[in-house]
Amino acid sequence: MLILFNQQQEPLDLGSINPNMTVLQWLRGNNHVGTKEGCASGDCGACTAVIGELSDCEGKTIIQYKSINTCIALACSLSGKHLITVEGLSDGNTLHPVQQAMVETNGSQCGFCTPGFVMSLFALYHNEDYLDTHKINDALSGNLCRCTGYQPIISAALLSFDDSNKQNPDYYKKNQPRLIKSLIAIKEAQSEHYLFNVKGKNISYDAPTNINQLSEILSINPSATIIAGGSDLGLDITQQLHEFEHIVNVQGVTEMKIINDTEGYIEIGAAVSYDSAKSDLVDLFPAFESLLRRFASKPIRYWATIGGNIANASPIGDIPPALIALDATLNINGRFGSRKVKVEDFFINYKQTDLQPGEFIQSVIIPKLIDGESFHFHKISRRYEDDISAVCMAIKFLVKDDAIERTRVALGGMAEIPKRANCLEKMLVINRTKTDIAKLAYAELKKDFSPISDVRGSAGYRLQVAANLVKKTLLMEHSKSDINIVDLSDDAIISGSQ
Repeated sequence: MLILFNQQQEPLDLGSINPNMTVLQWLRGNNHVGTKEGCASGDCGACTAVIGELSDCEGKTIIQYKSINTCIALACSLSGKHLITVEGLSDGNTLHPVQQAMVETNGSQCGFCTPGFVMSLFALYHNEDYLDTHKINDALSGNLCRCTGYQPIISAALLSFDDSNKQNPDYYKKNQPRLIKSLIAIKEAQSEHYLFNVKGKNISYDAPTNINQLSEILSINPSATIIAGGSDLGLDITQQLHEFEHIVNVQGVTEMKIINDTEGYIEIGAAVSYDSAKSDLVDLFPAFESLLRRFASKPIRYWATIGGNIANASPIGDIPPALIALDATLNINGRFGSRKVKVEDFFINYKQTDLQPGEFIQSVIIPKLIDGESFHFHKISRRYEDDISAVCMAIKFLVKDDAIERTRVALGGMAEIPKRANCLEKMLVINRTKTDIAKLAYAELKKDFSPISDVRGSAGYRLQVAANLVKKTLLMEHSKSDINIVDLSDDAIISGSQ
């Protein structure tokens, strides 16, 4: 299992490591302790490192740098990639521009979170040609600091992009041709399989490269745990101390990495990350811009996959309601062949899906909007980004002659599974012009859902918020406004005064 590590000249062989080991555990176990553990759940960013991967840019091979949360990323997922930590930034005795900028702007106080901020700024330094506030905030969305108030760190980001710094490339820019050559060489490795023995128990690891290999592995081991990004399953390891007995990593399965844009639909492979799918989704469905910005932090979007967010069957996952509203279909494959299942029929009960033993999600197929259709998405959470929804709502309208002819509404956080609001849909077709639409929506939502009360909100809160989101969506549809839910106060949302 070969990787490039920091500025080492030769590939590093990780060997047969425990498939359940996180990148953070591997780093600190090998005395690379600049990377810190804060939350062990991908929330604080103290553990941030950077992954370099080969990418095609206008026919030219480049290295794309992505910040990741090493506390929930599995070390076995590093195969064929370039791992860069804070120890690997300086060029000899010269600090990296982002390190020097942090020093000059006093961007560090206690210093515990500083390596994570530096690595997020390093990824930003390599991925952007110019900066604005939005890009900085997005790049730092996964990093928390209790000392500086962030302004010195933002100043450091701007300082690292001044002309003198950009004209003096860092080690990784100067050596990119050699690094690309090395990554190409280790990327050509074949599919991987090994057994790791711990306390007399064998733990299996497989990394197939195509659908046939994956199907064969799962036909023999139907209970194996499939992992792509692992941003959710990683929590089972770090928070629940669970150890999976057989991990099948699908990051390298070619057929699950496709994005196929056709005339009537777009098909996205289950192993495609949210960051990789973003531009295509936003081009077709502009509401995905807000959805993905609020979905998670940058490191999570780099690592988390479309298929993983569906297969984990979380009742508060943000993407399933959007796919249900868009009438998307899953392409499911496995030992019995392939079949198609509507996303709305995929979820059976809490954390239960229609997947049979030995099956897997290969891709999701999303129909494009037709003339007269529009798509809206709203998310209510305590924190703007990288937070779990109290309520999320997705609505697709077909409007003709200023009247709703057809609608699909799906919600998360309102039931044990993401599901459609059938009673609400019927009411909207009949009563769109009613001035008391929020009151009517509330009554229909009570028929569709029986939400629970928990730390994110009471049942009444969820129903009222969902009803007022319906009203807001109709106002947006009528005015064709690009208002985002965050432009309104929570009080306005709850009271219906929007």
